[in-house]
Amino acid sequence: MSRAARSGPHRRGRFVVLEGLDGAGTTTQARLLADSLRADGRTVHLTAEPSGGPVGALVRQVLNRRIGGRDGGPFDPATLALLFAADRLDHAAVEIAPKLAQGVDVVSDRFTLSSLAYQGLAVGDLPWVETLNGRAPAPDVTILLRVRPEVGLRRRHAASLDREIFEVAAFQRKVAASYERAVERLRAAGQEVVVLDGERPIAKVARAIRDGVRRLEAPSARRRR
Repeated sequence: MSRAARSGPHRRGRFVVLEGLDGAGTTTQARLLADSLRADGRTVHLTAEPSGGPVGALVRQVLNRRIGGRDGGPFDPATLALLFAADRLDHAAVEIAPKLAQGVDVVSDRFTLSSLAYQGLAVGDLPWVETLNGRAPAPDVTILLRVRPEVGLRRRHAASLDREIFEVAAFQRKVAASYERAVERLRAAGQEVVVLDGERPIAKVARAIRDGVRRLEAPSARRRR
């Protein structure tokens, strides 16, 4: 029986989010963290955004250029921001919240911070994007893997020939600065955000993430925003 199961049905799971530029290593590190927590005896649910739900599937088609704007133009950034926010609320309600209530730890590859960084920049109105996501639950900790844009893109291009709409060097440099601004906004709102060097060897980054999560206090019964 896992530790989570032994702790009883009323103990809430921990919600951990991995964030960063495209190619920062969030997908790899989310998987490694989930494996590590399971080795500690925790029950873990690994997830990602865009989610596997119906709105998330639509978002992925926009990102992969399967769906574009009118007359072949780009998809409207404000509409995409709305879709991301809708997917997040659906993801939280259908997948994340039920798992946490069962005492399961949830590790998500991206969450609200991505929208603040990417959509806040694309739309040019970070406060509006922040308002759109105001009802999304706050993670127990958000871990930002900081990498230089050129490093992230080099990793992405080595891993896949597919290119998403935001994988452009000039835009990624702007997103890196947007992430820093968004982190400060989350911290000002009282959220826990940890920034790590994502360019270190994979094993060292994984160890730093694991140690940070293990230091989390047992989640309280405080009301989530």
